[in-house]
Amino acid sequence: MLTDSYSDSATAYENHALEFLGARDRSTIGTAVLQAWCAGLSPNAEVLELACGAGFPVTRILQAAGLRVWAVDSSPTLLAHFQQRFPSIPIACARVQECTFFSKQFDAVLAIGLLFLLDEADQLALIQRLATHVKLGGRLLFTAPIQACQWRDASTGLVSHSLGQDAYVACLKAHGFAIIGHYVDEGENHYYEAQRVI
Repeated sequence: MLTDSYSDSATAYENHALEFLGARDRSTIGTAVLQAWCAGLSPNAEVLELACGAGFPVTRILQAAGLRVWAVDSSPTLLAHFQQRFPSIPIACARVQECTFFSKQFDAVLAIGLLFLLDEADQLALIQRLATHVKLGGRLLFTAPIQACQWRDASTGLVSHSLGQDAYVACLKAHGFAIIGHYVDEGENHYYEAQRVI
């Protein structure tokens, strides 16, 4: 079994920030999925982006769609680049386990490449917490493999954990969400889209 503690992942991403920045800035994987998702939101919708990094390509797509964005990341280095690129977007430098998410509710929340970096307890707790930050009728989009598995994160070498589709769907349902979409991009990343119905 692979072993590593998530407690190191925020530090690891900060230590690899410039390497991650270079790779992510060049990537267009998933842009079509995100553009289609944005098109399904109301104009000027308020969106919380978790693990925003330096903002390319995801934040750029959100902004181009006319959405109002709030952003969270644990890396000061990546957020410094983000702030240079998007000076008008409110940011919080925090781990998602400790973030207040600006003490507000949003029309939509997305977490691309984040959830599986957390251990199982933190993944389930994050979904539960997000239920209080997504408005009734609001959307949640996140990426995770459909199978339960572990692997080494390409950016940091730390262990990633997918709980599997059944576990994610059960957790979402338990906290008032219903699955309304599932997408796969050209990099074979799986996207879960849920709507808060309760």
